[in-house]
Amino acid sequence: MGAATIVTPAHAENGITDTEIVIGISAALSGPNAGYGAIARGTEACFNYLNAEQGGVKFGDGKTRKVRLDILDDAMEPARAVQNARRLVSQSKVFAVVGNVGTGANLGSRPYYNAEHVPQMFIATGGPMFGAKSEVEKNPWTMAAWLAYNTEAAIYAAFIKQKFPDAKIALLNDDSGGPFFADAFLKSAKELGLNIVAREEHTYSEPTINAKISRLAASGADLFVDATTPKFVVQALKQMAAINWKPVHIIWGVGSSIGGVFEPAGVETAKGVYSGQWMKDQTNPAYANDEDMKLYVAKLKQYGGSLNPADQNAAAGWYACHATKGLFERMEQPTREAFMKAARSMKNQKEPLMLDGITLNTNGVEDGYPIESVQISQFDGVKFVPVGPVLNYEGKTPLYEPPAKSQ
Repeated sequence: MGAATIVTPAHAENGITDTEIVIGISAALSGPNAGYGAIARGTEACFNYLNAEQGGVKFGDGKTRKVRLDILDDAMEPARAVQNARRLVSQSKVFAVVGNVGTGANLGSRPYYNAEHVPQMFIATGGPMFGAKSEVEKNPWTMAAWLAYNTEAAIYAAFIKQKFPDAKIALLNDDSGGPFFADAFLKSAKELGLNIVAREEHTYSEPTINAKISRLAASGADLFVDATTPKFVVQALKQMAAINWKPVHIIWGVGSSIGGVFEPAGVETAKGVYSGQWMKDQTNPAYANDEDMKLYVAKLKQYGGSLNPADQNAAAGWYACHATKGLFERMEQPTREAFMKAARSMKNQKEPLMLDGITLNTNGVEDGYPIESVQISQFDGVKFVPVGPVLNYEGKTPLYEPPAKSQ
């Protein structure tokens, strides 16, 4: 007798069958950055909604598949992110990972995902290396989800030059994504002739940054650029109020959630803050009758447990889910290669919760940055109010340069 034939589901080895696709997420569910866990949980709530009420997602090959998620905690630590990557690929047999959180964690695991040809898609970081041409050529299976930090930094520098040209600037950044933002901001500030009088950097392991905020205040700075994670932005806002330091305050998009940052700090402490946005904010009354927003709020409450719709991290997860859904709908075959082909050829892809005038665009290795537009807005104590038009930096993202070592 001949050898028995073993029949397995089509494409099961790649985490996809005719009826299901397996997706992984490695995110901070514990530790000092646990607030970012809402990104993973927001993604989970979105896919649970799609599975329950739409039967899953209709893919480009015509088949409708349910999405199964495997979420692992890495506390945003690179070593744990690598361990999770190996587990997700070798044990969970994921088709791709989506929405993995943190610059350092994603850098740590990027070599493994690329060596295994597993998409590391719509990762929750603005690390500029993830979209730079030279980096995309070496790591074609990785793509970020957010506005790149070097783009955001250049936009803030230009905004300061226009509105506060004589400001004495203090800069704070963390030691993960912050250095990429800080180096780009320092470069742009120098080119524009801005005056930076003080800079502080902190690590995630520090229990408090109060002393650093006090030192920045003592520098005489009257404009503060704040590039750190939600937990430490809350500390900064509270300490600024405690010592009565009232500079013009610019907080990068990562730390400017009303529900996740301003409310815990006390909204009065954040009144007047400027930030760059590319997503709608649930707390803004202007979106009370927005159909996408109403659906997000209703379904997040239904499928997201205790998630707060006002937390922009939860909203970021909802966005990542839909952005991924958009690629599923465009991929012509049930393969990772087809998925990445769709990812590298987005054109004006509009997803729920993205601000009007902002869409996803990519072009192979030439443009690996899906988002290159931002709306500068100011918090009035209740909502963010747009300042000027959407700033489109499509094709103008500054060249990525590795950050200099902090002195």
